[in-house]
Amino acid sequence: MLSFLGRKPAKNLPETLPLFPLGATLFPGGRLGLKVFEQRYIDLAKARIADGELFGVITLTGGGEVGAQQAFAKVGTAARVLSFDMPQAGIFLLDVVGEDRFEVLRAKTEKSGLQRAAVRWIPAEKKLKVPKTYSELSAILSQVMERAGDAKFAEPFDLEDATWVGSRLVEILQMPPSIKQSLLEINDAELRLKTVYHLINRAANASGSQAS
Repeated sequence: MLSFLGRKPAKNLPETLPLFPLGATLFPGGRLGLKVFEQRYIDLAKARIADGELFGVITLTGGGEVGAQQAFAKVGTAARVLSFDMPQAGIFLLDVVGEDRFEVLRAKTEKSGLQRAAVRWIPAEKKLKVPKTYSELSAILSQVMERAGDAKFAEPFDLEDATWVGSRLVEILQMPPSIKQSLLEINDAELRLKTVYHLINRAANASGSQAS
C-alpha cells in the first residue's frame, strides 16, 4: 500500500463532508479498511488520496452499502486516508483512521449518487484515565491487540485513556449496530466503559451458564 502516515492534516474543519455510509461504526482514533468499487466512492477515494482531506463515515440505518436507497445515523466520524492500494482496475483498498465526530444537520444527494452533508462538529471528550473499576478492560484490550497485531490499530495507543479503550472495545466487540451508534453519540467516556463492562460480563455469564 502507498502510505500517507507522514502527511500532516490541516487543523481547520470543513462545513460540509462527503459521506460514506457503512454497516460498521467508526470511532475517533479507530482504524478501518474500506473496499471501494462503486463509481461515486471511487471518485471520492481519488479526491481524498489527492488532497488528504476528510470524509464522513456514518452508520447505515436503512438500505445497503451498495445502491441508492440509504438511510443513516445523525452522528458519524470524519475519516482520513492513511494508505491505499489498487489491486485491480476499478477497486481501491483504503486504510483510514477516524478523527473528529460530527452531527449531520442536513444532507443532499449529488448527481453522482454521493451523499454530502452540512455538519456540526462535536467537541472531543475530556481526557479521563481509565477508572480502577474498569481497569480489566484495558487488560482485555491489550490482549486483543497482542493477538491481532498493532497494525490493526491506529497510533497513538493509549491503554490508560478511557475514551481510547472504550472506543476500541466497542469497535471490535459483537453488539447490535444501534448500541454501537449510541455509544458513539454519548459524550461520557466513563459511561461508555461501564456499558462495555456490563456487556462483557453479561456475555461471560451467559457462556458460563450454557457450559454448565
